[in-house]
Amino acid sequence: MELLWCDDLNVPLLDREVGAKRCSSISIVRVTKPGDVRPAFPADIEITRRAIINEFGDEELAEHLVPSNEVVLLNKIPGYADQADEVIVRGRIIGHRFYDIERRIWRFRPLYEGVSEILALRRGYWAVVDFTELPERYDVHRDLIIEGSIPNAKYVHVAVASRDGKFHGVAKVMRGGRLRIIKSWRARDRLPGPKPSSLRDFVELNRNYLERRAREAVNFLKKVFNEYRKPVVVSYSGGKDSLVVLDLTAQTGVKFYVMFNDTGLEPYETYDNVKEVVSRYNAELIVASANDSYWRAIEEFGPPARDYRWCCKVIKLGPITNALISRFPQGYISVVGQRAYESFQRARMPRVSVSKWVSKDIVVAPIQDWTALEVWGYILMKGLPYNRAYEYGFDRLGCVICPANELAELEIVSKRYPEVYNRFIDTLRRFSELQGLPREFIDYGLWRWRRKIPGDMARYVKVSVKVQYPIIIKDGDETTIINANKPMNEGTFSELLKMLGKVERTDGGFIVRGKYGEAEVRLGGNGEVIIKSSNKSLRIEVAGLAARSTICGECNLCINWCPTKALKRVGKGPAFVVDESKCIGCMLCSKACPSAQYLVFRRYT
Repeated sequence: MELLWCDDLNVPLLDREVGAKRCSSISIVRVTKPGDVRPAFPADIEITRRAIINEFGDEELAEHLVPSNEVVLLNKIPGYADQADEVIVRGRIIGHRFYDIERRIWRFRPLYEGVSEILALRRGYWAVVDFTELPERYDVHRDLIIEGSIPNAKYVHVAVASRDGKFHGVAKVMRGGRLRIIKSWRARDRLPGPKPSSLRDFVELNRNYLERRAREAVNFLKKVFNEYRKPVVVSYSGGKDSLVVLDLTAQTGVKFYVMFNDTGLEPYETYDNVKEVVSRYNAELIVASANDSYWRAIEEFGPPARDYRWCCKVIKLGPITNALISRFPQGYISVVGQRAYESFQRARMPRVSVSKWVSKDIVVAPIQDWTALEVWGYILMKGLPYNRAYEYGFDRLGCVICPANELAELEIVSKRYPEVYNRFIDTLRRFSELQGLPREFIDYGLWRWRRKIPGDMARYVKVSVKVQYPIIIKDGDETTIINANKPMNEGTFSELLKMLGKVERTDGGFIVRGKYGEAEVRLGGNGEVIIKSSNKSLRIEVAGLAARSTICGECNLCINWCPTKALKRVGKGPAFVVDESKCIGCMLCSKACPSAQYLVFRRYT
């Protein structure tokens, strides 16, 4: 991924054609994909400097490498156990800052021009070794170090040069003071000389480009609005991307509503920002509130995880769907801040689509192909009221205890939002104690995964962590599910079985016959449900209904998804009835239900 840099003004360049008129020298920075670079706020500068000080014990080096009066960029990268970013100064990658999950500090791994600076200044930790090249994964013993400053501590990074200076690299200190070369390259020049610059300079250089991008997005929105002719709702999260699409929507001249999903887990600053934004645009605010749904549901489901994200349905999709379907029964156009650079999944999504959640919802993503740098450039150009929580070191905003957060982000949360954080940690402790889980479950944030801990994290974890699901499933010739937490609502279960065919009550359970085949369902002791059928898909469907009859987050997605309105709630929790005259057996309700999806179906996919 290439990033352009105007050396004359010392700021990033978004378009070469525009830059050719004002920049006599343009550098190309090859950043790690997807390359969604973002500007560093003062808190980011402080974190990065602290990382250098933690690694090299040199404040002057930190101030030299990361200036406070120039534009500095960060680029989130993979390959580390926790949060890590490429650090770009003067259009050059000087290294990686990364969060050390064992020491709970930010550290720094110098690279390229960063290594050249350390070697030229003879600051921090450096070494010249008696080699003509620097073979990677090779251990350099003390007697081959010609000169340098080597720390006593293991695993600290050291800038390394070959004896003729033609090769540079970065090494780690190993046992006995050996230096293990972990990466090497042909030596590069030092950083260009310092040149004060600001984000305002960046905006002015790229103003024409940003205005052109905005005009294209506004025209695109006008075309969509004219084609579908439905009420326009901007989904506003308090984040940078949704702020930009809200401003672009306002420029179309159409009437629009602002929809804010209050999960109850938002940064405090988000609520102030929503008020400010609604006032600025004089728009009607629709709030989809989850109230205390999260705290009730976590007692049922256990903590959410990246591969067990029931929370998105319970506190996001459920309240949003309830609010918008009741307000716009004939459908609406949902303008969202979705961007391809955010994830591989979003990269595959089109710019206009029909919502997978609400059939009458047209989803439009006007900045699908924008980068974070373009987003921030537009915000600064227009002077838009962005959420001040970005200034604390977050690169994304949302639920403050989201399982997608890294430990580095959760550390900020613990300091900035202690009430929510401490309540969550107390919940984790109770869950961990009930299941007999090791302390690493909380200390290393292992609750963020259910199936498999990723390799970068797994190498730090020396214990086995096996979490018991609220629903235990044993599959073979029969499918047995065990309700680990609470008894099943048999009345609801017998009602939901009607979706699969005719239900006959027996002494020990039910027999279901329908278009999906026949299943014998026996109700055992201790909450067991034993499902016998030659059709495995049918057994899974019945297991899903049993899960739905036991654990309910009260999101009502099952009701809202039902195309014939055959499903009706008759009480709190898993209390439903089915109108057999309306039900067509499509089972869309089970596809919507977080209990069926995450406790049953996800295990078979």
